[in-house]
Amino acid sequence: MTVDAKLPELDDATAKALRLPVGFTSPLWLMIGSAAMVGAAFFWATKWMQPATVDALAPTAKLLPKPEPEVEAAIEKAAEAAPELVEAAVEPVVEVVEALIEAMPEPEVVFDPVIEAPVFVEPAALEADDLTVMTGIGPKVAAMLADKGVTRFAQIAAWSEDEIAALDKELKLMGRIGREAWVAQAKRLAGV
Repeated sequence: MTVDAKLPELDDATAKALRLPVGFTSPLWLMIGSAAMVGAAFFWATKWMQPATVDALAPTAKLLPKPEPEVEAAIEKAAEAAPELVEAAVEPVVEVVEALIEAMPEPEVVFDPVIEAPVFVEPAALEADDLTVMTGIGPKVAAMLADKGVTRFAQIAAWSEDEIAALDKELKLMGRIGREAWVAQAKRLAGV
């Protein structure tokens, strides 16, 4: 025995809703995927701009203003009032400086066969520091810096804001020098 049942006619809105793609090709997935991509792009863009090291978070040292003339006059007056204290403070400093001068190694004399004259070479100038120890400097960036003559931590520690801006632009580092605090890292590594 068979039952013939007639299905009611579907209105246009219901038929259109049933024809809407469901699953992977659904527009809903397209909207969710787009929102996820925008969120991920925003997250990584803000993460990329954050400082990479603790040195970058530390405040930079500011130079003290020049003392007022009254302060300088007070210092001179104090120095005149107690010359024996000034001499007692200077004597140990002079002794330490003299001891350091005596302890410094003599510069190495190298004969250059082209010039045929002695060339004095500082012992510190013979060795280059391993710049890849610093955060943000890999072998490629270290090679670019070496091409510019930068091979020591002390050189990086002495960079001014203008030098940093010029190197950043020339080497296309996109602000990495400031963001990763190369100067602060170099000062710490050079012992400055």
